[in-house]
Amino acid sequence: MALGLGAVFVGVQTAANTGVPADKAGLAAALITASATVGGALGLAIFSAIAAGRTRHVLMAGAPLPAALTAGFQAALLACAIVLVAAAVIATRAAGTRQQLAAAQPAPGPETMAKAA
Repeated sequence: MALGLGAVFVGVQTAANTGVPADKAGLAAALITASATVGGALGLAIFSAIAAGRTRHVLMAGAPLPAALTAGFQAALLACAIVLVAAAVIATRAAGTRQQLAAAQPAPGPETMAKAA
């Protein structure tokens, strides 16, 4: 499982660096890595809080510990699934925006080429 997950991260890192100028590649890679690290820590904290809150609520209602823990994990995993679906929707809608932006810019014409020289 860890091997497959590592392959996904490498693919995402490669795709995110596509089109980045060579002098900015290190900065882009660092931003991607930092974003993934902070996002993972923040996600773990949020979903742990959801699980703990739901577990506490169910325990206060008088349920046994195994049932309360199950309810807490179920709530956290449901929230995680909702975030995952939202991320997938955002990713599919954002795919190709770099190409759309590049296509929207006018191609250099003769007057632009003369100014550059």
